Amino acid sequence: MITTIQIRNLSFHYTGEERLVLQGVDARIGGDQIVAVLGNNGSGKTTLLLMLLQRLLPQQGEISFLGEDGVIGTHLRIGYLPQIEKVPFGFTTQEYILMGRFPWIERFHMPEKADQDKVYEVMQELDILHMARKHLKDVSGGELQKVRIARMLAQDPDLFLMDEPANHLDLKNRVELLKIIKKLKEDKKIVIFTTHDPNDAVEIADRVLLMRQGQKIAFGETRRVLNQQTLQETFDIPMTIRMVKRKPYILSGG
Repeated sequence: MITTIQIRNLSFHYTGEERLVLQGVDARIGGDQIVAVLGNNGSGKTTLLLMLLQRLLPQQGEISFLGEDGVIGTHLRIGYLPQIEKVPFGFTTQEYILMGRFPWIERFHMPEKADQDKVYEVMQELDILHMARKHLKDVSGGELQKVRIARMLAQDPDLFLMDEPANHLDLKNRVELLKIIKKLKEDKKIVIFTTHDPNDAVEIADRVLLMRQGQKIAFGETRRVLNQQTLQETFDIPMTIRMVKRKPYILSGG
């Protein structure tokens, strides 16, 4: 199990481009923490997730995954929710969620009862059992996002990476999604998600990484890091923080 992620002096640029997408990023993320990565488009948020996923390798610096004994982990179980993916609409929701069990199924074998039980458990937890026989083409956008998250949960990873998971969701589905993410902490999992909305971070994140043009603006405990100065430096617009029932609420504009 991954207990700590150490990011040291991470820098990266894409082939054929001189501009660094990430530049000298440092962070240490402990176990059972929810970390929000905030920044405008082009700040390097998605690239950072792809490096944690090991789909991209740094030109400088390193990412270390540590276990309970301090040894760098080699067999990593990482669940990834991309912003956009090609969804196989011919499948039912249950069949699609079962795909999350593929890392656990031996080659040339069929899913076993334990795999089916895990899918049932996840669908029950997310309150989508009633959609089990529905085809993906017949569900709403909010329902589809729940199904995509269910597939990731069925994988039972140690680390969850989510790229803009609340994007394009209505208020009700957004609230439900944040509750789902928050619950993962109870299972001693590490969750890292990107967002444009600092209020998502206030709601569920233990720590926040603020990024602008590939550089770290600040990293630390959410309420300590999210202040008017760091937010304005991150988003390059005036920001206002108001207290609502002893909780900060962040607004763009003066």
